[in-house]
This record gives sequence, C-alpha cells and structure tokens, in this order.
Amino acid sequence: MKHKDKQFAGIWIDGHQGIIITNNDSDDYTLAEKITLTDSQSGGSEHAINNGKKTEQLKYFKQLSQHLLPFDEILIFGPGQAQEQLQHHLKEDAQFNNKKISIDSAERLSDPQMIAKVRDFFQGR
Repeated sequence: MKHKDKQFAGIWIDGHQGIIITNNDSDDYTLAEKITLTDSQSGGSEHAINNGKKTEQLKYFKQLSQHLLPFDEILIFGPGQAQEQLQHHLKEDAQFNNKKISIDSAERLSDPQMIAKVRDFFQGR
C-alpha cells in the first residue's frame, strides 16, 4: 500500500475532550471532529460515582474509536495519561488490529498547532 493510499488521523485527547484531525484522501489535514466527555455523575456514594465515571469514559472512548475506525494510521497525543488509556482501549478492539497506533505527549495546543503536529508526524514517514 502506497503512502498516498493510506488514511491518517491524529487525535489530541485529554480527560474531557478529543479533537480529531484527518487527511481526507489528500495531504491537506483538517480538524474533523470535537468530542466531549459527558460528566453526568453527581451525588451518590464514592463507589457509584467511580463506576459512573468509568462507564462515561468507556462511552467516550467508544465514540472516539468509531470516528477513528476508517484510518490506517493513528497518532494519539495529549497531556497526562489519556492518550495511553485510549491506545489501550483501541488495542483491545479487534477492529484496530491491523492499524498502526502511535502516541506522543503534548500540552494543550491551538487548532493550527494540532493540525501542524499531525501533518508533520505523517509527512515524516
């Protein structure tokens, strides 16, 4: 498969938001989607709140993975541990077995900086 035939996506992720950048059949990368974690848990026992947060995070990761499914190579970047958690979630999904998934740490970037980071990462291949 030639480089031009591959679909690339980058996702900046933290604990609350995922921003997906794609190349859409060209070398032109654009911001494609913003997905926000819904935090509907309030009150209740600590155990119930923790279970609710885990359920919400799983829904969040499933939403993100549905948007990433069409892509051959994926760059996950962001602060903290969110990128590692998403990578782990994707590796557990058989639909992502043949996809190359890379991670990198990055603080909050502007939209143009995120697009440039993803473009530079994949053009360097």
